[in-house]
Amino acid sequence: MPVKFVSHVDEDKDQNWFIKLTDTLSNNSVICKDLNEYKIKLEEYSSEYGFDIEVVWTKSKKLSPKNYQDLNNQMALLQEEYKNEIDEINQK
Repeated sequence: MPVKFVSHVDEDKDQNWFIKLTDTLSNNSVICKDLNEYKIKLEEYSSEYGFDIEVVWTKSKKLSPKNYQDLNNQMALLQEEYKNEIDEINQK
């Protein structure tokens, strides 16, 4: 059974978005200020469970539309990067 991780998007006092990543089994949390940091921490946390995880996304009601769109755009770029990496692996 996968371990549940919660990725909660919120806005700090400077009106920048961040992601609070929480491992619900150990109740450990970390604040990630960009997707690269999030990716590293998610891999680090999930490695403890053999990468058998489920990620649930939530967002704060105070998250601005601008920050929401910025995060979505960055996630789309990251998803495309992963797709390209997977395609390269599959071609070998």
